[in-house]
Amino acid sequence: MIADSAGSPRRPENLLFGAALLGALDVASFLLVRRRQIFRASPGRASGSIAGLLLWSGLGVASWVEASGCGSRRLHRLTTSLAVVCGLGNLALLAIHFKIGKGRQRSLFGGTLGAAALGLAVRRRPR
Repeated sequence: MIADSAGSPRRPENLLFGAALLGALDVASFLLVRRRQIFRASPGRASGSIAGLLLWSGLGVASWVEASGCGSRRLHRLTTSLAVVCGLGNLALLAIHFKIGKGRQRSLFGGTLGAAALGLAVRRRPR
């Protein structure tokens, strides 16, 4: 069970921050490695990746601020909503990648991060 103490590294906000950081790094590395081909050949895919980077980054900032104790009800709802969007988005990407036969380690990693974010969002208690 996740502890509630202020200094616990297992608080949902801290775990969400870790998942968000890894998610943002994953998308950023994808964009950096494939930047020459993706921006020219598939600008829609590049835009989606940039949107994913912004969502994961937003989740990271929101969960970090919330974990630092500066949170409000509005921030709590925003953090939970971002976690749900990131989670569902990455699980959808995982399903699409496997459907088209491109399911590899990167898509499994993103899907795992998405499932973690979604699971942590569901476990969060409303304020």
